[in-house]
Formats: sequence, structure tokens, C-alpha cells
Amino acid sequence: MLPESTSIYHEKQSKELCALHALNNLFQSKEAFKQMELDAICFSLSPNNYINPHRSILGIGNYDVNVLIAALQNKGYSAFWFDKRKDPKMLKLDKIFGFVMNIPS
Repeated sequence: MLPESTSIYHEKQSKELCALHALNNLFQSKEAFKQMELDAICFSLSPNNYINPHRSILGIGNYDVNVLIAALQNKGYSAFWFDKRKDPKMLKLDKIFGFVMNIPS
């Protein structure tokens, strides 16, 4: 349980920047990641492509999961897939920094 003085940082969805907001919410800071940083990751993942497959063709976000994973790795974290086929008992909650969930609406 959080102490009463602790507030939770929450960025609301804006444009196609759900990956950016998810990362900043995970790290509880508006400064954790910037759009420019995620754009740079896109370029590093596919440096020779005119149209980058890791983000929107318009360059306004819609980053794919590879960008999210690379951003986490840049901060010394890793990600792994977990879905309903796996038993939740296998999770070691004391080793987990946080969760990012993609729930279809």
C-alpha cells in the first residue's frame, strides 16, 4: 500500500503516443522518455529504410513493441511476453518492475 503522501503519475493517451505514455507511466515520470528518443530508437532499429516499419508513416507515434522493448533495454530493463497460455504462478513478483498490458478495446 502506498503512503498517503505518494501520488501516482499518469499520462493520458494523446495522439498515437501510447508507447510513450505507457513507458512514462511505468517509470512514473514525464521525463523518463521523450518522443524524440523513441523516434531515434526507430531509426536505430531500421536505419536504411525510408519508411520506418517501427512507427507511423506520418511520424506521429504508433510505435511497435520493438521500440518499447528497446527503450526498456536502454534503461537496463528487459521485457518478456506473457499471455493467458502461461500460468500466473510462474511470475516472480519481487523481480518485476511493472507491467505493460495491451488490452483490445
